[in-house]
Amino acid sequence: SGAGQVSTRDGAPQVTYRLSRRDLGHMRKGIEAGVRVLEAAGAKEIFTSQAAYVAYRPGQQGGVEAFMDDVDRHGYGPGQMAYVSFHQMGSCRMGNDPATSVIGPDHQAHTVKGLFIADGSAFPSASGVNPMITIMAMAHRASRFIAAAC
Repeated sequence: SGAGQVSTRDGAPQVTYRLSRRDLGHMRKGIEAGVRVLEAAGAKEIFTSQAAYVAYRPGQQGGVEAFMDDVDRHGYGPGQMAYVSFHQMGSCRMGNDPATSVIGPDHQAHTVKGLFIADGSAFPSASGVNPMITIMAMAHRASRFIAAAC
């Protein structure tokens, strides 16, 4: 999958992320599948989240393949396509072993004393369902460890 980093620029977080070829392929397949579903449902106009206005009007212009060629021409990279993601999970796994996890069972980072993680990134992997209640419970649990550390 893609790679990225978080750094600071003038004190503000700067996120850099690049999609891998595999991820780009999945994005393209997902967009195409979505277009086909919307077309089958009777959509009058379908457009992407690209910086350039890229739209498809079923029955009025070319087919899905021509639309996807247009999407490809406008690109999927930074400044070309806006991506939105919710409920990120598993990027800072909880566990006992620092070799396979970022935080311990007390929500504190193995390598940075006083750094606690209390969100979905502590999950071992994506839950497959809306994680809101579980994240709230984990945050409540972590708050007790944070308070005890102060």
